[in-house]
Amino acid sequence: MRARARVTSRFACALALALACLVAFARPARASEPALSEASAAIVLDAAGNTLYEKNADEQFVPASITKLMTAVCALDSGVPLDQEVTVRKVEFPDEPAAQKADFPEGAKISFGDLLRVTLVYSANDCAVMVGETVSGSESAFVDLMNAKAAELGLTETHYANTHGLEADGHVTSARDQAELGRYALLNYPFIAETVEMPSVTVEVDGQDLTFKTTDELLGAYSGAMGIKTGQVERGVTFLGAVRQENATLYSCVLGCATPEGRFADTRALWDWAYGAYDHTVVAGPSVEAARYPYPLRFGWDIIARSSEEVTALSWPSFGAMADHRVIAPEGTPFFGGELVGASLWTQGERSLNACSYEARGLVQSPTMKNNPLYTALNYHDLPGLANAD
Repeated sequence: MRARARVTSRFACALALALACLVAFARPARASEPALSEASAAIVLDAAGNTLYEKNADEQFVPASITKLMTAVCALDSGVPLDQEVTVRKVEFPDEPAAQKADFPEGAKISFGDLLRVTLVYSANDCAVMVGETVSGSESAFVDLMNAKAAELGLTETHYANTHGLEADGHVTSARDQAELGRYALLNYPFIAETVEMPSVTVEVDGQDLTFKTTDELLGAYSGAMGIKTGQVERGVTFLGAVRQENATLYSCVLGCATPEGRFADTRALWDWAYGAYDHTVVAGPSVEAARYPYPLRFGWDIIARSSEEVTALSWPSFGAMADHRVIAPEGTPFFGGELVGASLWTQGERSLNACSYEARGLVQSPTMKNNPLYTALNYHDLPGLANAD
């Protein structure tokens, strides 16, 4: 008996080892942290605001031109019509002669909406100043609105001193504050969400079309990149970004980088790491049976309910189990091919992972009827109604 027990024990251990090896080969090892090269502070949030990764996320750094996102938020909150005409004035930055500017002709006319688009896409500092002056009469008065909005949103490590982000005393933020602001802006301001995804913007100034290219090098170069805002000053290079793949949206921020290339490389590293760390689960598809129902035109056969396309859900390993919120026809309801049977929504916590509908498609023999004499007698393969069944 003892020898048999030892054999059984050895077999159980061997089986456990084999299963562990299969799991190891089936799923590549995950990097515990993203490989960042330059960022002094970094964070990644999911669509619900959950923190997936952070590094010095609550420490204060210079935001640089990420500032302009709050400029746009407060400008849109003001209610100034986007088609309101603005008269251009020359804005100079004596301490920053190389500051990026649209440099429109003095006295030219441009719409308020186009002024905002050039501010966000091209990161024009002179446009940011004119946006603030248009809303509040002066840049300093508009900055008060920016700080009030930061307080309203709970951005505790953020304080603004100007509308554009050039270095100034007391002009600071944190990676967490900016990622939260990015998420808030894209969810609540369609104008901003649409604008920051533009590779370029063409605006009319005194009847002349002028085109300005984005400063975001990840747009069009990284699958699903949604833009937001770049920044660069002497004390640090920054990037606030968003990306969407497989129904999962991420918001990221890197601060205190040394080079423009470094901010984009570190953002790629954050996004690659996060999407690699998600559990990718096939929850529906042509090969996944959701339910089966009687098929009215062939006795003893059932029709399968399934999704016509493969559906993958990305769930974060430490955020609890996925939930399948399913609404589907009761068992025993007869369906013809192609008819809608139901739908599912998968969630994890507050985040929606994916959704699909189920169609009746694909015939199988009913297991309950295989031994029924009637089934054998009536199982004719030339019965009508099979066009949409498979």
